[in-house]
Amino acid sequence: MNEKNNLDDDGLIRQMMQSSKLSAPENLKHRIMHQIESEKALTPKRMEPKHESTSMLKDFRSIFGTMYLLLFGLSVFTVIFGGTEALASTQFILLASLVSVVFASFWGLTRLDVYLREKRKTK
Repeated sequence: MNEKNNLDDDGLIRQMMQSSKLSAPENLKHRIMHQIESEKALTPKRMEPKHESTSMLKDFRSIFGTMYLLLFGLSVFTVIFGGTEALASTQFILLASLVSVVFASFWGLTRLDVYLREKRKTK
């Protein structure tokens, strides 16, 4: 008997809540979508970044400029302490080659990084 009373009370409470619940107007969805579209139309578009070739040229000049500056300093240091014949030594040639390979690899990695970022941006 007690369970039947609880079920009746639950049903009564549900009926009271449903009758007092406010219902949205029919055109609410239309008005909300219109508002969203208006906001999208009024927001400014993102500026596209500058052309990539200028950045590539700037990176190339800065990386290889630094490399040549370092090679020049290494050559001057070698001439001062070893004479001009030290420039033809195996040790100097290997060191200059190592510097060149390291800087060229660094430039290649920066190009790969830019390529992967652009690829990810377009997805």
